[in-house]
Amino acid sequence: MRRREFIKSALATGALYTSSGFPVLERLAHASGIPVLGNRVLVNIMLSGGPDFRYLFPPAFDSTPDSYGFRHWEAKAAVHSIEQTSTAYQLRWTNDYFHVSDGTTEFGILAKCGWLKRMWDAGNVAIVSNAVGGTNRNHSHCRLIMNQGNLSTGANDFGRSGWGGRLASNMAGNVLALTRTPKPFAYGPHPTDPGQHDNRNLISARNTRQFALDRFGESVSPYSQKAHITRSLQNYYRALKREMSPDSVYHRFVEHERALREFGEPVEDRLAVTPLPDSIHALLGGDLSDPVLGQQVRNLYDSFVCSDILSLRVASLELGGWDTHRTQREVIEPKLEDLFGNGKALDALYQELPVDVLDNTVFVLGGEFGRQLRANGDNGTDHGRGTSILIIGNSVRGGVYGDMFPVGELARLDDSSPDISGLTTIDSIYGKICDWVQPGSGGLVFPDRSLSMIEDGVDLDSLFA
Repeated sequence: MRRREFIKSALATGALYTSSGFPVLERLAHASGIPVLGNRVLVNIMLSGGPDFRYLFPPAFDSTPDSYGFRHWEAKAAVHSIEQTSTAYQLRWTNDYFHVSDGTTEFGILAKCGWLKRMWDAGNVAIVSNAVGGTNRNHSHCRLIMNQGNLSTGANDFGRSGWGGRLASNMAGNVLALTRTPKPFAYGPHPTDPGQHDNRNLISARNTRQFALDRFGESVSPYSQKAHITRSLQNYYRALKREMSPDSVYHRFVEHERALREFGEPVEDRLAVTPLPDSIHALLGGDLSDPVLGQQVRNLYDSFVCSDILSLRVASLELGGWDTHRTQREVIEPKLEDLFGNGKALDALYQELPVDVLDNTVFVLGGEFGRQLRANGDNGTDHGRGTSILIIGNSVRGGVYGDMFPVGELARLDDSSPDISGLTTIDSIYGKICDWVQPGSGGLVFPDRSLSMIEDGVDLDSLFA
């Protein structure tokens, strides 16, 4: 039996054993073929462009003209594409939002986000309000700050490591970059130069179904031009490897090529005997308005299938298009439904992942900044400062962390740039998440966390059950 066929057979039966008698695949405990997750995993989803979470979670409508629940709907009527009348506010609130409460504050969840509502009802959604990281309204700079988790990051500090990379490095695991190109979030610290990032713990998996190098005689003819070139390059790498400095970029490239060869085939073999569920496959076939998100969710599912092979500890995803200066309702609602709707991205993933995997995985969603409190003249909202961070998972202690609708905001509605206040800095939030993923790691990933801000009365130690 050929090696590949043997591995397929063994993977299908769970029958690979070491010479000592211990099963190599003892973590493969589920009928789905997904290994039992031997550690905790962070999944970070960057919502590039700056999402308007007040659109997703508006305050309950109040007919009293001076109340927050009236003034908000009055200021945001244009982004909802409704008339500026009390009747229109009431109808929009009644017909298009689920009505929920954290015990003190009543607010809405967009009705198209049925999965998010179910997760809220289960107590598995934490909304950290009044979060802030970006120091200005520049997309690229603020996105860099959020990715690196470093409030002092300058506009051109591209060499610094990302907080996901630092976390994975601290745990001796890997970051799976499931985006088209790796984001700064995914790069770890350089071992000798703290001012530079490093890619030793980063695996770029734009397409998990094309991980392995070509296998000649199967997908590629051994006599093809591509095969000749590939073999020549491989021989060239081997010949030069002895002559290269271990610290050289070229040496690292060759090592990466070797690593890809080592785990590429096991990944391919594992996926060959683990069918892609119909619900995940449907995300690639038009069930989402953004097919790029469907590809990333498929990649994430595959990453969990191969979590032991890949040493998965952190995953990086991104969904763009949240810069809603114009016609916000038409732009934002399909994206919110893609993420949080029934049968959509996260719901499909939850349907297919085993409970132990979900118990040990946390999803973190946020953008580079928030949106302003008042609609602009184009039925959209402009760049803001303060925002929310969503933390979702079976082990999350759900609720609202921070004053969701500060009365003090009402006085700013007539300002030229009415912002949400930034009261809790991102390193405070992300640090607590890191502590859950790997106890004691928050202070290592964010060494200056003691200097950060937390809104009065907010207990971030309660984020996880």
